Amino acid sequence: MDGVACCLAFTELLKAMGSPVVAVLEGRPDAEARFWLERLGIETSALPPAEFLGVVLVDISAIDGLPRFVDPAAVLEVIDHRSHGEPSHCFANAVVHVEMVGAAATIVFERFRQAGLVPSQESSWLLQAGIQSNTQCLRGPVTTPRDVEAIALLHALHPLPDGMLQAQFAARRAEILADLDAAVQREAKTFEHTDGRFVVSQLECHGALELVPQIERLALGGRFMVNLVDPVTPTSQLLVPDPLFRAWVEDRLGVAAPHGVMGAARGMLRKQIVARIMGNEEGG
Repeated sequence: MDGVACCLAFTELLKAMGSPVVAVLEGRPDAEARFWLERLGIETSALPPAEFLGVVLVDISAIDGLPRFVDPAAVLEVIDHRSHGEPSHCFANAVVHVEMVGAAATIVFERFRQAGLVPSQESSWLLQAGIQSNTQCLRGPVTTPRDVEAIALLHALHPLPDGMLQAQFAARRAEILADLDAAVQREAKTFEHTDGRFVVSQLECHGALELVPQIERLALGGRFMVNLVDPVTPTSQLLVPDPLFRAWVEDRLGVAAPHGVMGAARGMLRKQIVARIMGNEEGG
């Protein structure tokens, strides 16, 4: 949701500043993003992008996950809210803006303000949806004062219609429940470590913690964990089925996992889990 919001809103901003740009997404947007695309009547095309002179990346700052049609040397700017790898080295020709806020959408909105421009109603709604999704309705641990201020200012410009945020989250929950195994695999990301690579999947939906028994029955493999986040409460539980891998994770997080589940009173996100495992509390 955050990435789609940033892509469309930043495209609007650059066009307003006179740049001939087009928004390009690779793959299928998630349920929250599809909800808003349909709600706003935004049509997408399956055609490959035309020739381009340069690329701006939003909500991504690493080679891993880079769209296949993007040459790293063609990247002119990077906007992200978490640090994976070394974007300044990966994208040698780019101006890098990686800032530790809750959502990349916050940074994009701040760029509107810096330019003295106001986002349209469409972009204002998308940016609010992205920030609310990434910060667990401003109650998650990654929330910063900048995210709170962005939501307040965007709401003053164009408040979200009643019930839209709840419908957005309901769309994500419905997609997860439709095929839990597929959802776990779709949301999985692999990370490299000197002790061996590991996989973290993250599912975010209301009532996520109720899914533990069903996920425990899935064949996930050895070095695999699933972070279940309820954005409404907000709380989270990290499920680590394999005993050997669980002991390794417990040692690095400094948290016990009785019965393979680690709970967090305030929803801990994957970026925080990975940062602590890597020994980098401020990383992503």
